[in-house]
Amino acid sequence: MISEQIEEDARRLDDILADLNKEILNRRKARDEFHEKAALLADKRDKLQKKARTLSAEAAVYKERRDDANITARECRAKRDEWNDRVARMRASGGLGDIGEAKMQANQWHQKAEKASRTSDTAHEKMHQLYEEADRLRAEAQICHQQYLDCKKAADIEHTKYIEAVRRIDTVKNSLPE
Repeated sequence: MISEQIEEDARRLDDILADLNKEILNRRKARDEFHEKAALLADKRDKLQKKARTLSAEAAVYKERRDDANITARECRAKRDEWNDRVARMRASGGLGDIGEAKMQANQWHQKAEKASRTSDTAHEKMHQLYEEADRLRAEAQICHQQYLDCKKAADIEHTKYIEAVRRIDTVKNSLPE
């Protein structure tokens, strides 16, 4: 009867240890899966951030082009205005001077100003598109980062439960008689 009790206790102990070993394997597998997913998310996040930085750098080039074109347009408008003022002064003085030449110069500076303005508008639109795309990528990277943090936290929880199961096995084994 005592030997039957010992055998029954041994079977229960084997069952307990088997259950704990199964839990350990499941916890380790879950932890490792969370780590793998976290690594993939970190890689995706890093690639998105790199692409966003590249787009922002490209947008900065277009911003510089836009700013340069705006300066050129302002300078051309100032020259046009100077020639228009000459035309007005020539008319006010009774037509003294070459009004036709002055009008032609004013028109040429006006054409240059319009061209610079179009260049500025084109560069501004491209810059705006690139900044918007960079912002969208950064937002997507932020979502990946949050998911990465969530996976790391879940992996830590699984690891803690894994350690707890290992300690329970040690406790069971240490409570056995020598």
